Amino acid sequence: YPCRGEDRWCAIAVHTEEEWQAFAHTTGNPEWVKDPKFATLKARKEHEDELDMRVATWTLGFSPEEVMVKLQGAGVASGVVQSTQDILEKDPQVRHRQYFKFLDHPEMGLTSHIDWPAHLSLSPAQLRYAPLLGEHTEMVCKEILGMSDGEFQELRAAGVLR
Repeated sequence: YPCRGEDRWCAIAVHTEEEWQAFAHTTGNPEWVKDPKFATLKARKEHEDELDMRVATWTLGFSPEEVMVKLQGAGVASGVVQSTQDILEKDPQVRHRQYFKFLDHPEMGLTSHIDWPAHLSLSPAQLRYAPLLGEHTEMVCKEILGMSDGEFQELRAAGVLR
């Protein structure tokens, strides 16, 4: 459902009568929640377009985080539909787990990368950016393929190697 802010959204799921009552209470029990068209799950599904419009009118008054906190606090399944920026900057669990690391890439600058899922104290992983085109050509040619300096320079001068 659309929420306050530019392109901000929340997801809401109401299945049981208890959840519907909790949703109604959280929204302030507006008259429309008492309408027979919304009295049962079957009736709500039959009038889903109208219900969605009414719910959207309510959610537009709040940020998606506010909707989520209000509804989850009442026992209604709801969550923020997160943008990439939300995930990187606002998600408390992602931040707590240090899910993303930032690396200074030689061509792209500071970029986010998903960190290793397990943090091992005796053998910590080290993130690094993917190699640039040609970054390891000399090492591969000389150390792995056994080329001499002369062969390598000759192939590079001929434009064969980068």
